[in-house]
Amino acid sequence: MSKAAKVLVTVSFIAVWSAAIFYVGWQSPSLFGKVFHRDTTTIPTAKYYPLKRTVVTVAGEDYPHYLLLEMSIKSSSEEVKRTLEEADSLVRNTLMKLFAKKQFEELNNPNHVDTLQQEVQLALSKVLNENHYDLELEQVLFTRMVIQ
Repeated sequence: MSKAAKVLVTVSFIAVWSAAIFYVGWQSPSLFGKVFHRDTTTIPTAKYYPLKRTVVTVAGEDYPHYLLLEMSIKSSSEEVKRTLEEADSLVRNTLMKLFAKKQFEELNNPNHVDTLQQEVQLALSKVLNENHYDLELEQVLFTRMVIQ
């Protein structure tokens, strides 16, 4: 092979190699993008929405007691804040009815908090659905519960 042929082969190889590298670099997002691309789909996260403080009279053995209750609603539904503001009277009325049926001893037991939270969640879900509010309550959390 002559010296000119070797130079021609070397130059051709370098040109083809450079073109291939340039093409791969230019097309890398579409060629390799799936491997290095991070999934950007967002998972809807639940948010917590505090309700207004509620005070309820609770029957006791000798005299009535008062229950101060602060709660938060966990939901990933849209328009939760607006729905809770619109249904505030309905929510407060439901809480008042539910806790007015309870006895002081039942509410004063710390082992019943989880059960009470579930009762409130079921009662609120039921009353909101009956009144055509599209709101999915995932959880009800008591943030403060004081009984006097």
